Amino acid sequence: MPKKPIVITMRLSRRDLEKIEAVRDLENVDRTTLLKDFIEDGLRRRVIQIYKNGKLTASRASEILRIPLRAFLEMLEREGVAVNWNSETVKEYLKKEYGE
Repeated sequence: MPKKPIVITMRLSRRDLEKIEAVRDLENVDRTTLLKDFIEDGLRRRVIQIYKNGKLTASRASEILRIPLRAFLEMLEREGVAVNWNSETVKEYLKKEYGE
């Protein structure tokens, strides 16, 4: 049985709503889809920033984003973010995937 989505109410300024609507019109998508994409993009950027600040391991970041560790490491590479290769989690992952 699928889980019922949670409804959250949010207040926006008219200016912010106009910006959202302008993008929505350009992309020809519904507002809900666009806002979900904005949230996902914002969360991804925020998690990467927290990782860059050293407050988050790659493993925990991948858990928060609900993606495999490999996908998070690839995301860091695409964003030009240095990977902390000394992290035990990353070492264990590399050992498991590629051997000694």
